[in-house]
Amino acid sequence: MERSNPEKAVIIGAGLSGLSVAYQLVRRGISPLLLDQGVSVGDTWRSRHPHLSLNTHRSVSHMPGFTYPDKTPAFPRRDDVARHLGDFARKHEFRVRNGVEVVSVAQDGVFSVQTMEETVFARNVIVATGRDRRPVEPAIDGFDTFSGQKNHSSAFGEATGYAGKRVLVIGGGNSGFDIVNHLARVPGTRIWLSVRSGSAILPKRFNGLAVHRFSPLMNIFPAVLSDLAINLIQRMAFGNVSELGFPMATSGAATRLLNEQIAIPVDDGAIRSIKEGKTIVVSPVSRIDGKYVKLRDGTLIEPDIIISATGYSAGLESLLGGLGVVDAVGNPVRRGNGSGSSIPGLFFAGMTPGLVSYFHNAGKEGRDIARVISAR
Repeated sequence: MERSNPEKAVIIGAGLSGLSVAYQLVRRGISPLLLDQGVSVGDTWRSRHPHLSLNTHRSVSHMPGFTYPDKTPAFPRRDDVARHLGDFARKHEFRVRNGVEVVSVAQDGVFSVQTMEETVFARNVIVATGRDRRPVEPAIDGFDTFSGQKNHSSAFGEATGYAGKRVLVIGGGNSGFDIVNHLARVPGTRIWLSVRSGSAILPKRFNGLAVHRFSPLMNIFPAVLSDLAINLIQRMAFGNVSELGFPMATSGAATRLLNEQIAIPVDDGAIRSIKEGKTIVVSPVSRIDGKYVKLRDGTLIEPDIIISATGYSAGLESLLGGLGVVDAVGNPVRRGNGSGSSIPGLFFAGMTPGLVSYFHNAGKEGRDIARVISAR
C-alpha cells in the first residue's frame, strides 16, 4: 500500500485482542490488515506450557458471537483457545498476514509500519501484541550466580520434568499459583513459594461450582464491594490464609486489579499442597550465592530449580520507542483509562486484565477503538 493510499487500519497482532478489534471494524465497514509473526493464528497460545488452561470460564471467554464446541472444558485448555481463535479468524475471513515481524512504527502524516520485508502505510494503527511479550526476571542480588537450573514461568514446560526436584517458585501472583497448581500434582517434588506481597486468592471451584461464573455480576459493583465479596469467598474456601504464611494484603483484589492491573491468583491445588506441607510459603529472596538462596528472614535453602513467576513487560521499546508512548519498562502509556495514546490514530488493545476476562475486555476495547476510527 502506497503512502498516498494508506490502509485505513493496521492491527499488529492477530491474537484475541487483534481479532476482536478487527471484528468490530469490519462491522463498521472497515477491513483492517492484521500482521502477526506467528505461522498461524493461535500460535502464541500453542507455544505456552501444555498444562495451561484459562482461569476464566468459557461462558465469558470466547470471541464475539462465537462459542466453543460442545464438551469443551469449563476452563478451556491451551489448545482449545488456540483452535477457537483460528476458527474465528477463518469464519470471518480477515486479512491476516502470518509470519510477518513488525520492526517499528513511525509517523509522518500517516503511520509507517516497518516489517522485515516491507513498509505498510496506515491511517490508524492498533498495537495488539499483548502485555506478556517479554518475560521479566527478578532483580535479586546474585541471581546470575545460581548454580542450578533457572526457568521463567513462560518456559515452565512439562510438569513431570520436575519430579523429585526441590523447586523454588519466586512470585505468588497469578503465574506463581499456576505453576504451584501443576507442581502440586507431581510426585516427589518439594516446593517453596516465595511471596513478597499479599493478595486475595480465589478457588477455581468452590463446592463444585466454578466461582468465576459470577464475575460478570461482581463486575457491575464498585471495586470496594467486589473486594469484600472476594475476601468472603477466600475465607470460606481456605480459612485465614495468613496462617499459611501469606502476607496480609494491603488492598483489595478488585481494587488492585483496577489500579495496578495485577491479576487475581487462582487456586487449583496449591492451597491443599501448602496445607499438606508439600509446598512451603516463604519470605522474599534477599540474595543468591551459587547453590544457596538466602531469604529475607535469614533462612538458607538449596533448590535444584528456580522458577521466576515475576511477570512480563509488553516489550514495546523497539517497536514504538520513537513515538514517546512507551514507559521506562516497555509498557504502553495510554490516554486516561482508555485504549488510545497521546497520538491520534494510535491505539492499544489487550494490555489490561479485567475482573471478567481478557475476552470481555478485548470486546469492549474493540468497540471503543472501532467507534473512534470510524468517526475519524
